[in-house]
Amino acid sequence: MKSNLPIFIIMSMLAGTSLAALYLVPWSMLPDVVDDFKVKNPSCQDLEPLFYSCYVFFNKFGGGMSVGISTLILHFVGYKPGACKHNTEVIYSLQMLFAPMPICLLLIGLVIFCFYPINEEQRRKIQDALRKAGRRNDITVSSFQ
Repeated sequence: MKSNLPIFIIMSMLAGTSLAALYLVPWSMLPDVVDDFKVKNPSCQDLEPLFYSCYVFFNKFGGGMSVGISTLILHFVGYKPGACKHNTEVIYSLQMLFAPMPICLLLIGLVIFCFYPINEEQRRKIQDALRKAGRRNDITVSSFQ
């Protein structure tokens, strides 16, 4: 094969899709989770910052853990920084850490997202419940004024 351009384009598209799944899908699901929590726990109000900070914390924690685990794996297979030639275990470990491992973890995450309990119908019910609760609060507040 003289040129790897088609393979490079396909791999770039797959990488972009995986980054979208990694960052955008959980971020777009977060408001639904907050609304669902509000409906199920009406006495707990104004906890959105807690949800968002937990999301950011665990996102950063997961990133740090992946770097730490990758570094440990490379250490145990004999990776030497600055070396020009590496043994076959290091090369194989790098190949596994760059492609199959992230793809497997991404597919596991997507399967978990498929079983996410809030679908479009559930989201509409949550929004209706929040609107009804908002109207009740408006009536209560206006009756005291």
